[in-house]
Formats: sequence, C-alpha cells, structure tokens
Amino acid sequence: EPRKPKIDVLQKFEKKGVEFIVKDPDSFIGKKIFISGGGDSALDWAIYFAERNKSSVGLVHRSESFRAHKDSVEKVGKLQKEGKIDFYTNAEVIDLMGDETLSMIEIKQKDQPNVKIKLDTWLPLFGLSPKLGPIAKWGLEIEKNAIKVDHTLDYQSNIPGIFAIGDVNTYPGKLKLILCGFHEATLAVQTAYKIINPDK
Repeated sequence: EPRKPKIDVLQKFEKKGVEFIVKDPDSFIGKKIFISGGGDSALDWAIYFAERNKSSVGLVHRSESFRAHKDSVEKVGKLQKEGKIDFYTNAEVIDLMGDETLSMIEIKQKDQPNVKIKLDTWLPLFGLSPKLGPIAKWGLEIEKNAIKVDHTLDYQSNIPGIFAIGDVNTYPGKLKLILCGFHEATLAVQTAYKIINPDK
C-alpha cells in the first residue's frame, strides 16, 4: 500500500486531486501538478511531467539530499534552472484545501513562511508499505512485518514449500534492491521446480 502522509483531510481528497499512483500519465498532462518525495519515483515523474507540461511542475522534499539516482537529481536541477520545476526543499505539504476537489496545498518550509499554492493534482510519492494481509495468519515466522526466510539456501520460510522473495522477506544482511529480488527468485524457483517435479 502507498505510504500516506498524516494530514487530517487527506481522505476527503483521495481520487479527487490526491493520487498515490500514476496509472495513466496522459490524464495529468496540462494540469498543475505538485509531487512530494525524494526517491526515484518522485523525481522520475517530476521529470516526466516537467518535460511535457506547459506549466511548471512542483516538487516538495523534506530534505536537501535525495534517495534517487544522481543523474535524476541533476536533471531536476537543470529543469529547475529552466523554470520547468518549482522546487521546495526542507519542506512538506501540511494542509489540503478545496470544496469537492483539491484546489490548493499549504507548504511548510524550514526558516520560511508557509506558502499556499493553487493546483489540480498532488502526488505524494513516499514509497510503498508492505502489508501481509491474510498471509500473516498462515503460521509463518514474521519479523517486523516481513517473512523470515533461510537465505543460506533457497529463501524458503519456516513452512516447507512456502518461499518469500523481495521486499516481503527478511534475513541477516537483507538489501531491498530489485537486483537482490531477482537473485532470491532464481534460487527459490530452482527448489520449487524440484518440489513440483521430483523426477526431473
């Protein structure tokens, strides 16, 4: 599930100006957009819309350092100099306003007065939070909302035949990287194949 900011009126504007995922990028073209976040997703979408929209795109980040790729950070800086991105660092969106749909956000900045900005869409892109749902009741060994696995062999859980790969698993030295997920998947599939086809 998307990580949602703690703003009292957030739910009122969900799907009415506040979006957590970009499903149809074309539906945002021509709109005044503000994006919050400092990771790859936030910067990638800020670049995408800044290069396509006639009006500038806003980017709000609570720090001056980013978790995104260096080239994306440099590109955002270039687009800011060209006037295509309004950039607010050491800042966060603290309030949302509008009647039926979102029409304005309030940004709190460090050592600066708060700013209210008119817009059509706000995209808070703070990443995803894994939710186990019904899997949590399967009897799997869980640690901090993640499934413990045997990383020395094949990423199998404490229940034989149940594997967990990617962000949903945990083990000593775990890195939440796509590359690691592919590695985990490869080893898990090898053992799963042997279980399914014991004669091969």
